[in-house]
Amino acid sequence: MTATLVAKNLAAGHGDRTLFSGLDLVVGPGDTIGLVGANGAEKSTLLRLLAGLAEPAEGSVTLSPPHGTIGYLPQEHERRRTGGSDPATGAETVRDFLARRTGVVAAQAALDAATEALADERPGADDAYASAWERWLALGCAYLDERAESVTAGFCLAVGLDRPMTALSGGQAARAGLASLLLSRYDVFLLDEPTNDLDLDGLGRLEDFVRGLPAGTVLVSHDREFLARTVDKVLELDVVQQRFTLFGGGYTAYLEERETARRHARERYEQYAQTRAGLEERARTQRAWMDKGVRNARRKATDGDKLLRNARVESTEKQAAKARQTERLLERL
Repeated sequence: MTATLVAKNLAAGHGDRTLFSGLDLVVGPGDTIGLVGANGAEKSTLLRLLAGLAEPAEGSVTLSPPHGTIGYLPQEHERRRTGGSDPATGAETVRDFLARRTGVVAAQAALDAATEALADERPGADDAYASAWERWLALGCAYLDERAESVTAGFCLAVGLDRPMTALSGGQAARAGLASLLLSRYDVFLLDEPTNDLDLDGLGRLEDFVRGLPAGTVLVSHDREFLARTVDKVLELDVVQQRFTLFGGGYTAYLEERETARRHARERYEQYAQTRAGLEERARTQRAWMDKGVRNARRKATDGDKLLRNARVESTEKQAAKARQTERLLERL
């Protein structure tokens, strides 16, 4: 099953600082959207909002159908030393890690709770159990161990599923993370830096997986080649200007369109700068003429010629009016 994720008028911030607002986004089946922006553009924040792990300042995120599953797979840098099944240390094992990341742990807990409610004949227990059972099946919980053995063997991970994650090298941990992704059966995927620490073989497997997904996907990656080969849309976040732009046509088209927009912006700015410089020069000239007219009017105020005095006053007033008009043009510019 696939689902559609819809964000409407989404806004986020930290305290009094607004990160973005008015964001609308539709992630439909088969969409692969690359989320880009400068470091600190809060791309991970947006992914967490879409996953329902954080509350937006404004707006809403909905999933259709509502019982669909969203997989938010962050780039994990720390390995859990507690809460696992390793008999010696209690740390999370590879098996535990895969079950958690694929949603199997949460689905099993929900099914257990629904089963208990059904046994106690609680109100609404039938519907809750049916929903939990459907989710359990959709996520492939029944055959996770068999699929995990096959995937990790294909990766040449060279560790057993009961090996503690804390005992893995950085490369092995990266491959375990990729294995958890390939084993996942979510209806919408939100991937935060899935390319980190992967070798060429791992990148190739990840690329094939993302390109073959029937589910909608939003991903963040600093690997431009990976983005160019996988995404069909690009959402650019600009926190400085509190602006976002959705580009169609893939990452290469986004780069070309962004460069065109920047070139046009430079051309507009150069035209603006030239116009402003001309107006400022005109304003300086008009003020100089006005000051000269005032000085002349004061010096010759006692010459007794009423007509000449009125003409000088009129000329000075005209220069003052022109100067004010130029200043208004500058303000509007």
